[in-house]
Amino acid sequence: MKIAMILPHFYPYVGGAETMFYELAKGMIERGHEVHVVAEKVDDEHNGAMNVDGIDVWYCKWKSAFGHPFPKKKDIEPQIEWCDVVHTSIFTTSPIVSKLAKKYNKPAMLTVFEVRGNKWFWSDAVHRAVLYDVVEQYCCRQKFDVYHAISDATKNDYQKYCGKKKDVRRVYLANEMGREEQPVNKDFNIREYFKVKDQFIFLFYGRPGKTKGVYVYEKAICLLVKRGVDLSNVRFCFLLGKEPVKPRRQFLERMRNDHLRGQVRVRPSLSREDLAACIRQADCVVVPSLTEGFGFSALETCQSGTPLIYSDGGSLPEVAYGKCRSFKNRNAADLADKLQAVIEGREDAFEEVPEKTFPMEDMLGGIEDIYNEMVTRC
Repeated sequence: MKIAMILPHFYPYVGGAETMFYELAKGMIERGHEVHVVAEKVDDEHNGAMNVDGIDVWYCKWKSAFGHPFPKKKDIEPQIEWCDVVHTSIFTTSPIVSKLAKKYNKPAMLTVFEVRGNKWFWSDAVHRAVLYDVVEQYCCRQKFDVYHAISDATKNDYQKYCGKKKDVRRVYLANEMGREEQPVNKDFNIREYFKVKDQFIFLFYGRPGKTKGVYVYEKAICLLVKRGVDLSNVRFCFLLGKEPVKPRRQFLERMRNDHLRGQVRVRPSLSREDLAACIRQADCVVVPSLTEGFGFSALETCQSGTPLIYSDGGSLPEVAYGKCRSFKNRNAADLADKLQAVIEGREDAFEEVPEKTFPMEDMLGGIEDIYNEMVTRC
């Protein structure tokens, strides 16, 4: 089978979507299929036609808006004409891929990582939320034979906001993405990095954007202070990315204005090796996200064996297991209750959830089955 993957970004661009398609391309080649990938140029090294780890990739110079590239017809049309099945993802690649797949009568699949719908209004100004919602609706409603959702939460949101009559299939991402065992820096010390002695460490890591729930978390810490909870033996440690710049600056200002600097430590993001060690050494990880298409942060915390407090938003309940406890999404008071239970060492602070696995074989086999079905149907 000849498979064309038309994507906004591809390896070595860093992200869950890019990792999924890299693993998918490798897996399909190992299963005897031909794969061609077309994506935006990443850097000077990854530019033009080249072979990347056995994958034929065409890196193209495309114009972008808000980080989303707009493919040129001349770059992708030859690959769609060549292939037996075409696969793309949201957002900006979907309209032109849908149009060209119809022109050449090729079965096509759209991978949907997340659909926010009215959740845009949870984190953005009204005018921006309206714009983002319109763009999302336009891209997600393009005609495809199959819509691939990466979780049940994403599938449910797609059907809720974009149409129940469409053929939406859930195939989970794999928790083995990256294939090799995740390296851990044995020399890394979380207490040295955050300058914390023997206090209990709650760890948050990720982007400082509103959808990651940092403001809900900050409000919950304020509530603990107002309640008079003894925080002398607790430190709330944040690993924050540099982007987006404005929300990061606003979050730090709120921490200062609320006089939380004594309880809070903020440091820059870490390498994958250091981050893996940091997660393992934390006493508890907090994932307060408002929306999550799959929830890798929660899953890698569970895989490390570190206790987890997570919101019940999006797909997080689908992936969380082990010693963990959920709180009501966007509810700072409920999060404060869960934090307080841990701080006070209550027996009911956590619950034990049976282990969950997301094998690579299930992801590759599930998507390959869809490819075969689409080609046979066509």
